[in-house]
Amino acid sequence: MGVSLLVLSGMTAAPLSARELVAAEINSPGHILVFSEEVMALRLSELTKGALDIQLKHSGQLGSENKYWESVRNGSLDIARVNLGVIGSDVPAAKLLSLPYLFHSRDQLWRVLKGDFGKRINSEVETAGAIVLAYYDGGTRSFYTTKKPIRFRSDFDGLRIGVQDSPVYKDLITLLGGTPVVVDQERIIDAFKNGEIDGAENNTPNYVSSEHYKYARYLSLDEHTSVPEVLVMSKKTWDSLTPDQQRAAKIAAEESSENMKLLWAASETQALAKAKKEGVVIHERHDISMTGIESFGMKLFPKYVTNFRDMTALMSVISTK
Repeated sequence: MGVSLLVLSGMTAAPLSARELVAAEINSPGHILVFSEEVMALRLSELTKGALDIQLKHSGQLGSENKYWESVRNGSLDIARVNLGVIGSDVPAAKLLSLPYLFHSRDQLWRVLKGDFGKRINSEVETAGAIVLAYYDGGTRSFYTTKKPIRFRSDFDGLRIGVQDSPVYKDLITLLGGTPVVVDQERIIDAFKNGEIDGAENNTPNYVSSEHYKYARYLSLDEHTSVPEVLVMSKKTWDSLTPDQQRAAKIAAEESSENMKLLWAASETQALAKAKKEGVVIHERHDISMTGIESFGMKLFPKYVTNFRDMTALMSVISTK
């Protein structure tokens, strides 16, 4: 982080004549994703010699991630960072990648995204009206609860679990025996306080930084999904750039992605250490009866894998080492 900040401090601002591209981000300054997008913006300005400048609208100034995606698709927004799960209704391959217990390591995920399956996602995103610039690490999502830890499938019985507005997540909770409750991220704490939910799911850094750990003291690291963040540009904007500017946008995004992965790995270690220090009861994956939980979660596969092409793609993902 320190090295990156020094690099940023040495860069010069884009001239007033620069073309301004608007980017949207739901997180606030200081978040790794925001920092990484700022790195990309300054790098793009440098590579284009000030011809392109990115104005980052952070902290949800332009609405939700679902709105960002629609705005990018229709060309009213230039760039956005969204979770891949958000675009599943328009990008079938992304919905496959949201299936639970698909990945057993982060390296497996990155290899899949760089292979044929990743090419399919990129193609479907373009058909939907956007261009994939790069992927950011979204971490692995796990469950945290207020009343008891989740160690067995039966522990989900009767629990109301806060989830994103994703059909895969809602179906997963239902199959496991709980009740899915769609709650926006900013409302999770209030939902804990008023008893609307008994648990939620997210990656460890967000669990700690959002202070959800103060209300849900049991963290079960089942790592049910590892869905990346995706940085997309409107195809309308992309087509208006010169070939050199397009290459610069890809390079700036990829460089920021590699830097982000390092920062994210460090943040996971720090978040877990803080949770332990604060007295959170943590159950590692080996402490959880994963066989029973995974078998229920994988019952989702037939619902979302409905044709031979998807089945072949899913088998390719699973077999990637």
